[in-house]
Amino acid sequence: MVMQVKVEGAAAKIDAIMRFDKQAWKAIQKGVKDATAEITEDAKERVPQMGIISLRGNGWGRWTSGPRDLSYRPADFKFKTRFRSRLQGGFREVEGRAQLDTSSPAVAIFTLAGSQNRSGHPFNRVINRQTGTRQGARGVGMWPRLLTPAYHAKAPEAAKTIGVLIEKAVNDTNRA
Repeated sequence: MVMQVKVEGAAAKIDAIMRFDKQAWKAIQKGVKDATAEITEDAKERVPQMGIISLRGNGWGRWTSGPRDLSYRPADFKFKTRFRSRLQGGFREVEGRAQLDTSSPAVAIFTLAGSQNRSGHPFNRVINRQTGTRQGARGVGMWPRLLTPAYHAKAPEAAKTIGVLIEKAVNDTNRA
């Protein structure tokens, strides 16, 4: 699951930096990853201590059957930041990508369960109520549960930071 922060409109500048100033290009890559890391930090802060709380107040409670353990620790939520640059249709696109590793079943279920809630299953209703998520809500989002609200909170600021970083790299390259 990936959220992307894109900066468009600086294609010629980005291409020139990429060709002529390798140090500035590396600084842009690091800066984009750092700006995207602000989104993943916000998402980490949104991880609750327990996924869904049963009536007895002990984690997943009766929602699991058999020996499955769907409990998690906040440390189980592993976020990554990536940098991506590609030429598409004559335009250079620079992206910072915030990614959540959903290989843990508990993490995947907490992040995605009830995201569309078309089934009307009580589990979906309960997890949406307890996490404050609802269909079509931008601020709290539905899918993915942690990255969507973090993206809406931090992406505009990250995009501005990336734009300033590119302009600074252009100015530094022009002065050299």
